[in-house]
Amino acid sequence: MSREAAPPFTEEEIPLTTADIDGRPTGALAEDVLRHWVRGRPLSFRLPSLVRAVPVSRRLAGLWLDAEGVRAGHTRDAVLLVISELVTNALEHSNSTHITAWLRRSADRLLLEVRDQGKTSEVPQLHRATPDEDHGRGLALVADYSQDWGVRLGSDGSCSVWASVPLSGRSAAAC
Repeated sequence: MSREAAPPFTEEEIPLTTADIDGRPTGALAEDVLRHWVRGRPLSFRLPSLVRAVPVSRRLAGLWLDAEGVRAGHTRDAVLLVISELVTNALEHSNSTHITAWLRRSADRLLLEVRDQGKTSEVPQLHRATPDEDHGRGLALVADYSQDWGVRLGSDGSCSVWASVPLSGRSAAAC
């Protein structure tokens, strides 16, 4: 985990409600959301704290990668895995009513961040689960598939976990 955090995201987010994502196919929903997004800009979206937020965020990330022309399989796989893990962790380990996710591209990497509303006493920490444990692999996967990652605690009690995935497709897992 890096001690130097990625800069906070400040782009305008696309809010989704429970009504927006209940009963709608994930693909159709994601395409509707991206109609409000400007190509070449970071993508930011807010989802209600529902299990369905995980596949929705994954689909949004995949469509954003398509729009950004990111075709390298290793990079795509890493981004989709990392966004899924970060959203899952935010849902499972906070009492938030919603979570916010950002995706941004720089010259040589993709930056992802997921922020919850806090409401938990635990700060996310890397845990290497044993084969007997059912949980505890999320941040280890994020660390393995990212070049760098970190945690940022907001003054409002929110908790953000960010990750940097190289565009070259080379991550800690590839080393």
